[in-house]
Amino acid sequence: MEAYLGTCVGVTLKDDQAKLGGLIHILLPEPTGTDIPFEPAIYATTGLPLFIDKLCSAGASKDNLTACIAGGALVGKISEQDLWLDIGGRTTEAVENILREQGVWVDQIETGGLSAYRMALDLQTLETKIEPLLTPPEQIVETRFQLGKKDLADAIHNVKPIPQIALKIIRMLENENYDMDHVAQEIRKDQVISAKVLNFANSAIIGAGTSIDSIDRALIVLGERRLFQLIVSVTVEIFFSQNRARGYSLCKGGLFYHALATAMTAHEISVFTSRGQPDIAYTAGLLHDIGKIALDQYVMKDGPFFYRSLHKEGLELCKVERERFGLSHTEMGAMLAQKWDLPENLVDAIRYHHKPDFAAIDRQLVTIVYLADLLMASFKVGQQLTLPDSTYLQEALKELGLHPEQLTVVIDRIPRTVFDISMVHL
Repeated sequence: MEAYLGTCVGVTLKDDQAKLGGLIHILLPEPTGTDIPFEPAIYATTGLPLFIDKLCSAGASKDNLTACIAGGALVGKISEQDLWLDIGGRTTEAVENILREQGVWVDQIETGGLSAYRMALDLQTLETKIEPLLTPPEQIVETRFQLGKKDLADAIHNVKPIPQIALKIIRMLENENYDMDHVAQEIRKDQVISAKVLNFANSAIIGAGTSIDSIDRALIVLGERRLFQLIVSVTVEIFFSQNRARGYSLCKGGLFYHALATAMTAHEISVFTSRGQPDIAYTAGLLHDIGKIALDQYVMKDGPFFYRSLHKEGLELCKVERERFGLSHTEMGAMLAQKWDLPENLVDAIRYHHKPDFAAIDRQLVTIVYLADLLMASFKVGQQLTLPDSTYLQEALKELGLHPEQLTVVIDRIPRTVFDISMVHL
């Protein structure tokens, strides 16, 4: 069992005598009282007591339990904004208080700070291992690598565009003028995309609750808008899969998993705040990091420089990219989006999702993507090497009509399936 922990908190419990143990992944310190379905397992105040009770029901003794705690980090450069983001610190405090009240001994604790951790429990030995996701900067041996103009031109030229069916759907959603029968007919003709759509439609992330064995059945069960999102997601995954390097990502497929999680979260933020169009927010979240596809191979070659710059010197990713490559992944992404003739508001979101204050066309859309990206970088770690930048958080909340105290409510609305997203194979 394992968990990748940034702001979230992981707790392992074991009873060596009963040979029982387990791991719980906690999102927030306590329920926020919103209108979403209550899931007690994700909160410290409700989930941890349930976890202890389940182990004891299975034969463990509370007197013999020992715990390990990890996570609860700020996962980024500290600023005054992080007083709002220190949800991990409050979650850690709640966990420690509950374990103390329950009389459970804490054997190991690795919490706080700026580091994300991988926490693993060996179910055979019941030993817990906690290790940082990133190589400590002092252990990095830097190499020399410089990206030239020809390399950039080749990078743009070598990136295959997103499949035409996705571009068609994106433009139809933008214009709110679409023909579902025409789209379904095109999908049926492409066996690869059709098979991937059906596979995704039957995954736990979609949660259809019934078997979907055809595009027509998917349309009936999911509806037009959701099926559109699904098709675009599948075709974008095909686009992301063309790149085999792992420079920006810490795991295989990490770039796409992060994009999909950001898309789902952006959609939910748009619905919750009644800002923008949820479908467009989903699409913008899905496409926000497309520039990384073109640059990923070069980041992999120059990994030590990026690790040192980001995690020892605390520099912002776009600044490091410009220093090394002459442009950032956001600028590269905007160039690709313009090359494919994507709608201007999506180009804007791709270019400015790290700096929503600079948005030129649709500031609300860019802000939604910025916030979704920030939350995923903080709570869904293990997919990318970059740290979140909360510089624009205060203005982002204000732009979306939210108070700082509502940040936990927004976090509580992150789709639960986001945390299992890396288990989906499209």
